[in-house]
Amino acid sequence: MSLPSALTPADLEELRQLLARFAHVFDNGDTEALEEVFTDDGVIVLAGPGREFHGLAAIREFNTSLGELSPDHHTLDTVFDVDPEDPYGTVRARSRYLAVLPDGSVHNGDYVDVLVRTPKGWRIAHRRSVPRHPVRVG
Repeated sequence: MSLPSALTPADLEELRQLLARFAHVFDNGDTEALEEVFTDDGVIVLAGPGREFHGLAAIREFNTSLGELSPDHHTLDTVFDVDPEDPYGTVRARSRYLAVLPDGSVHNGDYVDVLVRTPKGWRIAHRRSVPRHPVRVG
């Protein structure tokens, strides 16, 4: 499905809701609801530790593995970009995130997302999480 060169207000609201839903679903360990956030073949890339999770099953396993150590995610300052020449109808999003860790410390960075419209609504097809702070040395 091809997208117009500009997103409608309804598209923008659905996309914002999708990015907000990620934090609620992921942070609450609601692994069944992850299908409301990611495509079946969705990917998460954690640039800091160099880990990747391919497919909904792997994303669910990763989410479950965090248990009580899961950060509390907050998505901020998102900008969307549509390429009118893209035959796949994707939207690219860049967001800042804050993650409050179980010890109260804060981690932050950028999410670089590829979002696609599916028959069930907008979903994240690819998310790259790029940390900014704390800076890891060595």
